[in-house]
Amino acid sequence: MKYLLFGLISLFSFDIQALEYEIQLENESVSVAHVKILPNEEIGQHRDTYPQIIVALQGGIITRLEDDGSTTDVNFPTGQAVFREVDPPNQLHKSINNSSTPVELIIIQLKK
Repeated sequence: MKYLLFGLISLFSFDIQALEYEIQLENESVSVAHVKILPNEEIGQHRDTYPQIIVALQGGIITRLEDDGSTTDVNFPTGQAVFREVDPPNQLHKSINNSSTPVELIIIQLKK
């Protein structure tokens, strides 16, 4: 099983056997990754520990499945930047692409 820490070692880990994820740039200030989430693909439990700017190359809606059972649909419009805050401490979620098309994102994590 292959594990990846999303952005930096201190971020979060999840099983990425099918997830297409490529770090394009990383230093002490920022991490930039290209991510492709296929239809019905789920990203396992994790916590977003850095603020993020996400630009969708191929947009779509990703559903957040919170630990408490609630769900939130997060829209990533093609070609637009979306800002995401840090998740609260000890609050994990899963993410799933419930659509019939891939969602392709550039994720910029602000480490400082």
